[in-house]
Amino acid sequence: MKQNIVVATHHKTGTVWMSTVFKAIARRLDVNYVDFWSHYGRLDRVLKTPFILLNHNSMFLRHANALRGEDVRILHVIRDPRDVLISAMHYHKKAGEPWLHERVSGSKDAPYQQRLNSLATLHEQYMFELENATGNTIEAMLDWQYDRPNCLEVRYEDLWADRSLSLWSDIASFLGFEGSELEVCRQCFWEHSLFGKASRANRRHARSGEVAQWKREFTPELAHDFLYRFPDALQTLGYESDDQWVESLTGSSKPQAQACTETRDSSLGD
Repeated sequence: MKQNIVVATHHKTGTVWMSTVFKAIARRLDVNYVDFWSHYGRLDRVLKTPFILLNHNSMFLRHANALRGEDVRILHVIRDPRDVLISAMHYHKKAGEPWLHERVSGSKDAPYQQRLNSLATLHEQYMFELENATGNTIEAMLDWQYDRPNCLEVRYEDLWADRSLSLWSDIASFLGFEGSELEVCRQCFWEHSLFGKASRANRRHARSGEVAQWKREFTPELAHDFLYRFPDALQTLGYESDDQWVESLTGSSKPQAQACTETRDSSLGD
């Protein structure tokens, strides 16, 4: 590796997918893989070049200098905020992450997951999620600095469609991989992608890695409430040119009168 690599994702934008791929690359190439938040307080000591650094929410705070080095290349991954909302809400209803089960200090409110599951309808659950965790994720995607010359901006949707690995090959080249390293990168991506070997693996992390889930999950009511909360997000992030997508919605494929029970496990994609 001739460059140090920073992988910046957001919750439910392919974080587990990218983490799995880059951990495999680091292992195969014998380079230092570092999880940003696990080492936040001692990052300066553990970042030994060459490194691959993954940050799952793309907020670097006092370590923003990690993005500026001349020997650093960044991969930043975003996803359609509507699909982020769908994926995150269903995941948060049953995930075992500690923060979902902890009461906020000084608050009388029940833990996040308990509050989410106590809501009677899907619409209420989506709105709770939009005003809380997913709202923070969308804000973080909007707040990212998109003009960094050393950063490649990539959409989750394009990675999902990259069956030929042409996009991934371009990403690997941008990140500074060369020669036999490029083949290692392609192999690791294929082995840990939904359309590669991972499609036959035990899928436990996410409900569904599919793109454009919002087309069957969003109701007109939810779409209007989404736009009220984030009126310009889809245009700013390049997913829509206007609000005409709302007119294409005829209703949800699932009843909104009560919250649904999930029956599908899925993938590393979310």
